[in-house]
Amino acid sequence: MIKPLYFSLSLCWLFLFPTVSTVAQGNQSDTTKTIAWAGYPAFGYQPETGLQFGGVAVGVINRIDNSQSEFVRRSSFTPFFIYTTRNQILSACNIDYYFRNGADLNITPRFFKFPDRYFGIGNDNDPDLFEDYTSLFFQLDGVMLLANTPRFFWGAAFDFQTVSFREKEAGGILETNLITGSEGGTLFGIGPAIRYDSRNNVIYPSSGYFINANSQFAYLGDFNYSSYLLDIRKYISIKDDSDVLAVQLSGMFTSGSNVPFFKLPQLGGDNRLRGIANASLFRDRQTIFSQVEYRKSLFWIIGAVAFAGVGDVANELGDFSLSEFKYVGGVGARFQIIPERKLNVRFDYGLARGGQSAFYVGLREAF
Repeated sequence: MIKPLYFSLSLCWLFLFPTVSTVAQGNQSDTTKTIAWAGYPAFGYQPETGLQFGGVAVGVINRIDNSQSEFVRRSSFTPFFIYTTRNQILSACNIDYYFRNGADLNITPRFFKFPDRYFGIGNDNDPDLFEDYTSLFFQLDGVMLLANTPRFFWGAAFDFQTVSFREKEAGGILETNLITGSEGGTLFGIGPAIRYDSRNNVIYPSSGYFINANSQFAYLGDFNYSSYLLDIRKYISIKDDSDVLAVQLSGMFTSGSNVPFFKLPQLGGDNRLRGIANASLFRDRQTIFSQVEYRKSLFWIIGAVAFAGVGDVANELGDFSLSEFKYVGGVGARFQIIPERKLNVRFDYGLARGGQSAFYVGLREAF
């Protein structure tokens, strides 16, 4: 049976419609920085949210003295507030600040009131069988990295989150509180993080590696568990920047006695294995996936991509089975909204094992 087509509209692509833009220079005692900022209306639609509307702003800090080095990039902050016709609230602000010595503080405070769907835990869930619930949560997560070289960074990753559930489907398993985390709670995790970044362009890389790894130990709060992330990406220029092959291998793993279900690794979404019907459909204690994408500039500001991927979730590392792996494939169109920065709006359509399909609209590449 063909599953429903899920439509996901990224709010970021609405940066096409600026409303306010200005540049502010520091006072007489601090004339080393300028701040450029702009505000935009944001609206969109998803089946899970209905109509979305709100606002988003973007601020960029530039140094007048051109003191930025290869690894001291422009600092930025991006706050947004979204309200939906299903009475959902999404608010967040990403802060990415680079110090003069190359240290990078990237943090994102979030407050969401968000109705969601629970499909269960495991790799054999049905996208047509789920129960509704609403979560109310505040989260502050990010990394603090020091620059050892222009390409190698090291530091710490952290995640603080407090979650409560205001609505659970009557008669559902979440209402029984038998699922770890279904009563809500607070967690705080922190651990070491490293990053290797030799990409020639952070927006549209055509060569180089991006390797990100961190561990977080969440033993303060209501839960006791550890999580481990490994993300390896390679970009290859086939001819020139107009033909690029991108490859990603990633995994997220957990250990411990009580990992809350809302922190279990998931498979799917607009940047991993596009085509799976819902990003929450498959979740479990361990996940691995790999994907490859061929990117081709066609003419003017128009480009195209073809992508494929494979992955799965499992309770333990020894439980992975090749016969159970999910595979996806699809195609997409690209339109450059800022050609000099190679910033694309993307339209992707993916198909997944079992007749699932999904359509995505977003800003920048999936990985």
